[in-house]
Amino acid sequence: MPPTDTERRLCEATARGDRDGQVAAIAGEDLYLAAPQPGQDPLPVYDDPVVGGTCIPVLTRGMLPPWQPQQFFDRVSLAELAEDWPNDRWRLAVNPGTPGAAYLAASPVQRAGWQRARAQMGVRPGGLLVTHFGGPLHGTLAQGLACGAPLAVHHSVPWNELGTVFLDHAADARTLHEQWSVTDHAGWQQRLDQLLGGQFVPAGTEAALRARARERSAGEDGDATAATPDLPALVTSYEERFRADGLLPADGRVVSLRALDLAHAVALVRWGLGARLCAPQQAEQAVAQVGARARETYGSWQEYAAGYALGRVLAFDNGWFGPQYAEALHLHRVLTQDPSSPWQGLPFA
Repeated sequence: MPPTDTERRLCEATARGDRDGQVAAIAGEDLYLAAPQPGQDPLPVYDDPVVGGTCIPVLTRGMLPPWQPQQFFDRVSLAELAEDWPNDRWRLAVNPGTPGAAYLAASPVQRAGWQRARAQMGVRPGGLLVTHFGGPLHGTLAQGLACGAPLAVHHSVPWNELGTVFLDHAADARTLHEQWSVTDHAGWQQRLDQLLGGQFVPAGTEAALRARARERSAGEDGDATAATPDLPALVTSYEERFRADGLLPADGRVVSLRALDLAHAVALVRWGLGARLCAPQQAEQAVAQVGARARETYGSWQEYAAGYALGRVLAFDNGWFGPQYAEALHLHRVLTQDPSSPWQGLPFA
């Protein structure tokens, strides 16, 4: 089975002998070019026996090899390759050596076709749910990775992948540096511990939500407890809107904001792998911890989803009910309504 829909479309076009279909399958996708090692040529040019000529190999996302500490890939588009192509006689080898490999001639006319196809497809949009069928689909690791699914959907990368890249080596390292001030393993571990501890969500709001949840639970059991601390008015406004938009049931309430930190913890692990600040075994252990912390706080994917949505809009929308709210709503609907979503198919506990 092809690992993602991109490889499936490419395999089908190759089986049909459909050159235009091959180009269409990859025109809107990220392609990965092996980064040169010290002393190597900038381009990984090779002679391919299948076509009997010189090729530049690229991989689609689902065909990236397992994580290696010194093996890096640069993310490129078909249009970028067309613009900088070095030799009209060379071919573009897409996933060479696999059943769905495509070998595209690269004359000026054909490269102009690549650019037209890219213009028609546009940049790969965010907000897509992608599953890697070769990645974890069941069990503890899959459950932990599913906690990070909102950020995977935001970037349209596979939710259940723990491997060579999140976006690519340079972008992953840049994200850690610019957004998290992380440049080494020690800094990465510190941020991970903070996220696992829920230290980035607003403490006062989190305490009030937890107290309200305890009070409600005790009330249902007939054992009243101390009064709930006042919640910020913005929280109740968002909860009212969540009920209207289907993010909460009619009597639903958010129990914690911690899902926002846990989702970012999974992303931090994946960025750390991409930037080579951690190794796969440590990454798997960290993701399993995320799943365990989620189960300590929430009772279902529905509760987790509402907690993530509220945390996100409090952090980025701040009462505007604008584009950031719309994106949070989109992520929620994709992950709670799409039958292929891990929040639909995976048990929470």
